Amino acid sequence: MVRLDADLIARTPSFLNPLKERQLDLRGTPPPLPRASPSPLIPAIENLGVTRDQLDALDLTDNALTALANFPLLRRLRTLVCSNNPIRTLSPSVPTALPNLDTLVLTNSAFPRDALPLLGDTLAKCRKLQHLSLKGAPVAQADHYRDWIIFRCTRLRSLDFERVHLKDRERATALFQNPDGTPTALHTSFLAAAASGTAAPSLVSSSSSAKTFEPGLEPAEAAAAAGKAGRLLTKDEKDRVRKAIEGAESVEEIRRLQRMLAQGFVPTEKDLRDLERQNASGRTNGAAP
Repeated sequence: MVRLDADLIARTPSFLNPLKERQLDLRGTPPPLPRASPSPLIPAIENLGVTRDQLDALDLTDNALTALANFPLLRRLRTLVCSNNPIRTLSPSVPTALPNLDTLVLTNSAFPRDALPLLGDTLAKCRKLQHLSLKGAPVAQADHYRDWIIFRCTRLRSLDFERVHLKDRERATALFQNPDGTPTALHTSFLAAAASGTAAPSLVSSSSSAKTFEPGLEPAEAAAAAGKAGRLLTKDEKDRVRKAIEGAESVEEIRRLQRMLAQGFVPTEKDLRDLERQNASGRTNGAAP
């Protein structure tokens, strides 16, 4: 393996690509056989601060990256190509580090199927993302993959090199959002999976015999939390937990609820009313000009 150090970056010339973007080409090359020297593949992202934010595009295709992480603040970077890398994780810091990311190509990556809920939640924070490819990755075979990504990435224009049409967005919205703007049960399941890091298939499987997300009943997180508190939830408490989860509109709210349950606290009716008022206020402020 070869480190992505300041010397390598300095020895790699940048150029103007056909889109008139200043691009740095760090594509890997397969090692010779028999291997006479260490592999020239880059295993991790590091030291990109030495570029002094002078790049519009970065190509890291055909390397050995396992995580998309460790980016410094690069306001100018708009295009990131990381095809043919065994990438399994996407750091939550990427949307902040790359605030103007427009195109992200992760073709033939290794994101597992159960990474879909959290992956969509992280990509949703890339506010300017318009073109995304996860073609060839296991996650692209997950249930509701295309609908979830389109629903969460509101500015997406193409996914896996296929244009996102209005009918695609309408289908995704209908699947994850009720007519009154509240999240559907499927949406809630995805948010819960993203918050807890649990696998999505057991929560959202379309199979009639599959397990569903039942707060207070195993294998839900709430049951484990209540067990730690030394007791089981009553039917009334289960109903309140279920209402709190259905009323949550973000991963942060789901996590806050999980922390409450882990400490032995169950939402009261007053908590539910406060949450409803808070969400109603948020929707009103969001609709105001």
